[in-house]
Amino acid sequence: MDEPKKKRRAKKQPELHCSFCDKSQYEVRKLVARGDNDQVTICDECIEMCVGIVNDQSLIEAEQRPKALFDYIVRQHEIIGQARDRANRAMGLLNISMPPSTDSQH
Repeated sequence: MDEPKKKRRAKKQPELHCSFCDKSQYEVRKLVARGDNDQVTICDECIEMCVGIVNDQSLIEAEQRPKALFDYIVRQHEIIGQARDRANRAMGLLNISMPPSTDSQH
């Protein structure tokens, strides 16, 4: 007589938390993990906050140096262009179009 097959239990993965704000992977949109056994993690909200801090600090440092200020403006323009491209791709998935740009030339 055949013995019944034993069911394998799937190993339960530990719940990951952001190393900065301690939110769980279920409380955020994305959680980026790095290192052996995902020892260091950061959530999308903390990344967004860090980017804001870096951008603000870059502007403060650039205010006293025209070349650095110009580089800052160019970089921000690139970031806006990338965001516009991502928005257009997302709207393409919904089959809608983006309103015309309201960029003004000064």
